[in-house]
Amino acid sequence: MGVNFVIMVENLANRTQEEINKKFGGDFIDKFYPEWALFTHKGMNYAKWSSPPRFFVKEEEGERERWEALRKYLVRVKEFFGNGKVMLTNDVCWWGLPSEEEEEPGYYLPGELNREDLKEPDYEKYPELKGIKELEGLTW
Repeated sequence: MGVNFVIMVENLANRTQEEINKKFGGDFIDKFYPEWALFTHKGMNYAKWSSPPRFFVKEEEGERERWEALRKYLVRVKEFFGNGKVMLTNDVCWWGLPSEEEEEPGYYLPGELNREDLKEPDYEKYPELKGIKELEGLTW
């Protein structure tokens, strides 16, 4: 059993499922399992990444490349959804979405990712990160 990231973003741009599927989805699978699932919590709109990569600790040696591959994708996602919060945890600590019928009293959102983590790294210090593409080298 692996541990996966749980990644959510505020949907400040109020993107529709159709817009999201067009931007980030595949063809057939979107009808049954969209890449990003929309939900509302306490009157705010959010999107949850349905199939994020395996969890890794970006501070560990050798993980800079994988973090950069994820960071580049998250920056694009954040901009698409209106530059709101990006929330991140893992599926050991958190799972599920709030019930659509009523607010769940015990439901909470993951913590916000530090905005510094979404900034480009110092490419002079880490030149190997410059050529990394979105989601390159990640494990699902």
